[in-house]
Amino acid sequence: MKNLTYILISIILFSCTKEKTGAFKDSKIDQIANYLDSLKGFSGAVLIAKNDSILFKKAYGLAHLGHGVKNNTETKFSYASIGKSFTSVAIFQLIQEGKLSLQDPIGKFLPNYGNKTARDSVTIELLLKHRSGLPNYFHSEFFLNTTKDQFRTMESLKKLYEDKPLEFNPNEEFAYRNTNYVVLGRIIEAVSKMSYEDYIKKNIFSIAGMKNTDNFEIDHSIENAAENYTLSDVNPNQLQKTIFMGAVKGSSAGGGYSTINDLYKFACAFKNNELLNTYYTDLMKKEPEDGWYGYGMQFAGAKGSEIYGHSGGHFGVGAEWRVFEKQNYTAILLTNKDLDQGFFDARFFIEKTISGATPKLNNYFFTKEVIKTCLNEGIDKAKALINNSKFKLSEIDLNTKGYEMIKRGFYEKAIDLFTLEVLFFPGSYDAYDSLGEAYMKNGKDKKAIANYQKSLELNPENTNAKEKLTELATHISSGI
Repeated sequence: MKNLTYILISIILFSCTKEKTGAFKDSKIDQIANYLDSLKGFSGAVLIAKNDSILFKKAYGLAHLGHGVKNNTETKFSYASIGKSFTSVAIFQLIQEGKLSLQDPIGKFLPNYGNKTARDSVTIELLLKHRSGLPNYFHSEFFLNTTKDQFRTMESLKKLYEDKPLEFNPNEEFAYRNTNYVVLGRIIEAVSKMSYEDYIKKNIFSIAGMKNTDNFEIDHSIENAAENYTLSDVNPNQLQKTIFMGAVKGSSAGGGYSTINDLYKFACAFKNNELLNTYYTDLMKKEPEDGWYGYGMQFAGAKGSEIYGHSGGHFGVGAEWRVFEKQNYTAILLTNKDLDQGFFDARFFIEKTISGATPKLNNYFFTKEVIKTCLNEGIDKAKALINNSKFKLSEIDLNTKGYEMIKRGFYEKAIDLFTLEVLFFPGSYDAYDSLGEAYMKNGKDKKAIANYQKSLELNPENTNAKEKLTELATHISSGI
């Protein structure tokens, strides 16, 4: 009885916001720890808790490559779209206070909003659920090809989307867009009469005890912050800083910085109804009947798994907070490399270990094994592995690894991976497009042309293939 009593007292005394690392032995934590230690090149920090006790907390890799500074458990990492969690909570706080409703249109709070259809027809609910049809400013040519330091406020971003046409009619389909949450941030400012940053500091960060979280300006000094690194497009097989690749300052759509400890405090404050009452907390946690995205919340696993939270990713950034409600675990994962440089591996292994295997997870790890076999033992061994397996190949993961090989300058390896892709996904125009690029990079113009032509047969609207064929034709005719 003594041991049982000790465990019960520990659970009662050490609440969600207090640390009790290693409160009890957990074989799942051992498996996760061993796996994370085995990930070559993994860089970031991980926290896992169960029953409101932190069982595991560890940092990996370097925060600063040039100076050899290691990541630590207090390092601040960019959290990308996790910021949408704060925005959705803030919106529901204002709904809870009776200051707005899910059915209010944009125009009620932003009467001068440029696009009239959006102003009158796009509601708070559609913005939260990414069903508005608002254009994607974040991937617009102007935003991508201009200096980002001119966009330090949400107001400064409105010229990128306000007067632009909708991508589709409101509520016609789902399309994940930062634009939705930038507009929600502007609405929070209009309703609260406070800046977005001041609102979330007062009503979210302060309540949860998050002292190391903010929408910092990345071209200014940030204490104990990790730099973000992506595989270089300029110099093969090297890492490149990402300072010019995204927003210069976080917003209501994301892009701020936090620590694993602060995000754990947020997850705890949320699930313990400290930020919203039970009704609105449960509404946010309610899994949608169709799809994986609800009211500012993402849902993982099979239907009914009760795994919720939010992730974020960009060049050199992978981030996630996730609650496994059935198993009573909470996992926080922050990394400062590309998503395919350890983040996906860690994320999916944690999910599989805590909540069990799913077809998606099995297919992911099977595809990893196929890729490893192809790179180390050759394409024929990889084909045999695929043909003899009951699992499915993940095209997107195969394609992603192929482009990693291109960035590393390993063109023959990229050709092998893309060849697998066209063999097992013969109807994919993107597979042939990718194989064409690998051949082109490797100086095999005729094979590149053949694959780009096949890609165009499958998709006559593939503008990239058209451009590359023109470039190749010029290249061949000039004898270069």
